[in-house]
Amino acid sequence: MTDVLIIIAAVVAIFFILKIAFKILKTALLLGVAALVVYYLFEYGFLKGLL
Repeated sequence: MTDVLIIIAAVVAIFFILKIAFKILKTALLLGVAALVVYYLFEYGFLKGLL
């Protein structure tokens, strides 16, 4: 019975770890895409008027 409880606890822990990792990955990807957009805007002169 103890083994089953340990396995269930491990599965739940892995689920929560993956959920947190997915949120971190999603945030990192959003920041990367935003940085890429800003880079291309600077590169092609759309933001030159601001500087």
